[in-house]
Amino acid sequence: MISEDKWVWKDGDSVEYSVNSTYGFLKSVIEGESSSLYNFFWKTKALPSAYITAWRVLENKIATKVNLARRGVTVDSTVCFFCREIEETTSNLFFECKVALLVWNLCYDWVGMKWANHLESASHFLHFNLIDAPAAINLAFGNIWITLVNDIWHHRNKHIFKGAVIDHSEIFSLAQLKVWSWVTSKDPLACFSFSDWCLDPLVCMFSIKNK
Repeated sequence: MISEDKWVWKDGDSVEYSVNSTYGFLKSVIEGESSSLYNFFWKTKALPSAYITAWRVLENKIATKVNLARRGVTVDSTVCFFCREIEETTSNLFFECKVALLVWNLCYDWVGMKWANHLESASHFLHFNLIDAPAAINLAFGNIWITLVNDIWHHRNKHIFKGAVIDHSEIFSLAQLKVWSWVTSKDPLACFSFSDWCLDPLVCMFSIKNK
């Protein structure tokens, strides 16, 4: 009798997939990585599922249309689902597309800073690691980047598979809430309200550092 085919998650002795097992696997893959990129990346406090998406973006392993086509997957078009103007590469989808730019501009206005909008993922991420800034503030900034990248990806998929309306403000607002929820639940010094977080995130970050 022929048994039914099934997917198996081959991570050590485990055959069952979970977000935590994937996070642990990805972290172990580059455990010895000494670059400033991954030193900063793994120190941030973000949801494990968001780490997975962000890691794929940094490694250009995310399933954009162009990446799928390069792997031999048949796609109707490689044009970006968001802007419908240029090819959906990793850099376009997350950093160059007009929808992505609106999301990042909301972020820059929110934290009260002006940054060059790098189109290469590693450079874009490291721009959130401020020189001479306290560690607590940089970790929060890193969390913001990871969460925004994750939410851009999930909003794109909701648009494709569920017909959700493209809304850059929704992407940003959800990321704001997720970062605040995660930081305040993991850091005992983070006792600011969500309204304070939305009004002045830098003051909230410095309040963690100064306690």
